[in-house]
Amino acid sequence: MSARDRAERPPRTTAEWITLGVSIVLVGLVLAVIVVAWVTGSEGPPDLVVERDGPVVVEGGRWRVPFAVHNDGGEAADQVQVVAELVIDGKVEGEGEQTFPFMSSGDTERGEFLFGKDPADGTLTLEVVSWSEP
Repeated sequence: MSARDRAERPPRTTAEWITLGVSIVLVGLVLAVIVVAWVTGSEGPPDLVVERDGPVVVEGGRWRVPFAVHNDGGEAADQVQVVAELVIDGKVEGEGEQTFPFMSSGDTERGEFLFGKDPADGTLTLEVVSWSEP
């Protein structure tokens, strides 16, 4: 832009100055969020934790056991495999497995295992048994 073009251009309006200020603030906020996420982000491999996620519900002679699996680690995990085993009086009375295709850092997935016997009558074990790198 030449000096002549600048001299012919009318001064900026109040709306233009406000728009410029808001734009600068928004870009600054986005950059701040990126820096904070980079500085405070988790590091290390996936840390997969499974736990029961609500009460057991009986429906149609089956016991539904809700669960949630969390990735508390810094990296993503692929093909996360969760298994459940119900043991009553020393005998395995029910087993199940579920696989979640992808879990990023901080992600939570939910599911349910179904059993033909009441889990309260025995010992129910929920466990993450495997995962792979994406």
